[in-house]
Amino acid sequence: MNKNRTLPNSYQILLSSCAVFMITLIAAEVKAQVSVGVELNSRYVWRGFDFGNSPSIMPEVTYTAGGFEIGAWGAYATNGNPAGTEIDYFLSYTLATAAGDFSLAVTDYTFPEEPGNYFEADAHFIELGLTYTRSLTQRSSFYINGNVFVHNDDDNASYVELGVDIEVDEVEWGLFTGFTPAEAELYEATGFAFINAGMSVSKEFELADSGRLIGISTALIANPNAERMFIVAGVSFGF
Repeated sequence: MNKNRTLPNSYQILLSSCAVFMITLIAAEVKAQVSVGVELNSRYVWRGFDFGNSPSIMPEVTYTAGGFEIGAWGAYATNGNPAGTEIDYFLSYTLATAAGDFSLAVTDYTFPEEPGNYFEADAHFIELGLTYTRSLTQRSSFYINGNVFVHNDDDNASYVELGVDIEVDEVEWGLFTGFTPAEAELYEATGFAFINAGMSVSKEFELADSGRLIGISTALIANPNAERMFIVAGVSFGF
């Protein structure tokens, strides 16, 4: 991503959204829940790209109230590679309708190991995302997700992903494909390009009715544009 100082107010999007979130909680009675979890993955692969070339530890904490969710997520390469260090903050709202679910999200990507002042706007990369999800059957669903960077990326890189999730014998199967519609340095694309496609398999287990969950997953991921292939395995713990 390239620095872009022509959008100095874009960093205020996340702060304003957080304020709206808090006002909504005060004004309405909603059921709130805090979730904490951590994942250990053999690689951190994001939209068809490997970050850190190392196993990665990924902690996360989320606060959910009604259709709102706010939280923080991180990634730390176990080999100390600074390219695999990341802290993200996110805020989303999901509206459930008879036609499907619509989710609007704001994500603030930060990279603490990069030179510069972490608390300045230029250390933050803001992305807006919109997701539509619709059930196909009781055990399958379809989604389409669109994203665009609105701060700190000269190309305003866009990414679109489509996928299908299917549950078979309590095992979750996913098929997905993602592309960037235009030139974007972030995605190493000179124009329209498929950068992310593959299949994932995951399963969750509850530890003796304790509310604590263990998940195992694996994914086969290809980046056709960059001619790269990954297979990633992971285990997660949460409550």
